Amino acid sequence: MNLEEYLSNEPSTKLDIFLDSLSATNRTPEYYVNWEKVDKETKKFELELNTLNYLIGKDNIVEEAKQLFSSQPNLLKAVPSLIAARDKELDVLIMDENDNMNFLNLDFKNIDITRLETYIEFIENTGLLDFFQNHARQNLVDYVYGVETGLDSNGRKNRSGTIMEDILERKVTDTCERLGYEHKAQATSKWIEENWGVIVPVDKSKRRFDEAIFDEKHCKVYVLETNYYGGGGSKLKSVSGEFKTLNNLIDSAEDNVQFVWVTDGQGWKTAKIPLSEAFEDIPYVFNLKMLSVEFLEQLIKYDISKLSTS
Repeated sequence: MNLEEYLSNEPSTKLDIFLDSLSATNRTPEYYVNWEKVDKETKKFELELNTLNYLIGKDNIVEEAKQLFSSQPNLLKAVPSLIAARDKELDVLIMDENDNMNFLNLDFKNIDITRLETYIEFIENTGLLDFFQNHARQNLVDYVYGVETGLDSNGRKNRSGTIMEDILERKVTDTCERLGYEHKAQATSKWIEENWGVIVPVDKSKRRFDEAIFDEKHCKVYVLETNYYGGGGSKLKSVSGEFKTLNNLIDSAEDNVQFVWVTDGQGWKTAKIPLSEAFEDIPYVFNLKMLSVEFLEQLIKYDISKLSTS
């Protein structure tokens, strides 16, 4: 199916076509591990970690640790990485044998050497000293590299949206290169007005469109937003409403502006009703399959043909 065939349908039929062609995933190989970030986070404490290798296999581990941290307190800055903690300032609940509770705050970014005993006690209670003494079999830099790789998996949820932005940017770049158009990623309404002379009404002043395309000959701007939802949830309803409102706002523009929404994910099958309401108002809702068969380029050419005959 090409774009014109898609657009010739009623909104309900377009919705069915959209839902039937949703992708199973948007996970490219880069989704799984951000190796650049892992490498960067590991190298932050490479010197400290190499020094801490001294503790591996030591018999009197607590005393050895006290001596080492006393002489080089900044080595404590590497502790959060060793226990897989992103935060450098940790709030800790301590419970004694009678279940009495005490709350501690330990700052591993700005080391307070007067609290060295507290730091050591915390490190011992985490099991880290036991790990150094009885279980560490490799260089601690390599160990933290593995820890950082595991921690990086927590960022996958956010990467799903970033991947959609990357896919869209690549498609827009390719399309604009063929057509000789300008485009801008993360474009604000202010930037578009200052650089292209087109006023784009927005629902919030800080909105950044994932992509904007400029047809200089016809002084027309396409603004594009993208997202991906692999699972369901209440957010899908609010997103549908948000982009429906945004589209209607952009439609009210005095200048020539067109909104395009590129979204995908099996989660949309759980939100058919709010999505159907969005389809009633937003004419150009595309998924990855549609993007792959050049619906974006077809849309621009379709608009050019309409403008040329009007």
